[in-house]
Amino acid sequence: MDFTTIFTSFPVIEGQKLRLRQLRAEDASALLDYYSNENVYRYLDWHGPETLEESYKVIEFWNKGYHDGWLIRFAIADKETDKIIGTIFLTEIEDVRAEIGYELSENYWRRGMMSEALQEVLALGFNQLGLVRIQAFVSDENTGSKEMLKKFNFKEEGYLRQYECHSVTNECRDMWVYSLLRSEFQK
Repeated sequence: MDFTTIFTSFPVIEGQKLRLRQLRAEDASALLDYYSNENVYRYLDWHGPETLEESYKVIEFWNKGYHDGWLIRFAIADKETDKIIGTIFLTEIEDVRAEIGYELSENYWRRGMMSEALQEVLALGFNQLGLVRIQAFVSDENTGSKEMLKKFNFKEEGYLRQYECHSVTNECRDMWVYSLLRSEFQK
């Protein structure tokens, strides 16, 4: 997707508690910090950056994905401090369909931050990008993420056996696929 036809620059979304913005090089240390917690990456397909240098490269890669049109990954920043506390993204954007994913520093769990970020990115996807369907793939064990998606009216569509293999451990996990349609979001 050519984001330049939709946005003149990377969008910034101001919420009540957070700011969704483009990742910057100065976010590398905070990204590395929260990814160093196993509880954050437990259900992901990688462990996150393991050095500051890797953190810089990941930020550069994600920002390049925006310019290349296959990814829009927001830093979730605490509105008061502008410190990054997580990311949320839309990827594999094809015509009217995309996949959503996210992670959040454990220090900010159960404070409504991810709910606010999810609401804003869903609105951007459906209202500004014109998506009809947003889907999510969730590890079978990740009950917190499943509950979050159901809260936003995502529907459980199917169980995918040994669907996602971890980039470090090569362990393959069973995943659930969830989806939300624009008509369901607008209700």
